[in-house]
Amino acid sequence: MSTETKRVVVAAPRGYCAGVDRAVVTVEKALDLYGPPVYVRKQIVHN
Repeated sequence: MSTETKRVVVAAPRGYCAGVDRAVVTVEKALDLYGPPVYVRKQIVHN
């Protein structure tokens, strides 16, 4: 068995990609303009 020490480095800052940020803002604007419900096709946030 190995006793080698390993490190995990987490990137900072973390967040959504530009496309997801834009999609979320668009949905929020639609909610402000038209009120709920707002339906989206497929997922807004993806991996």
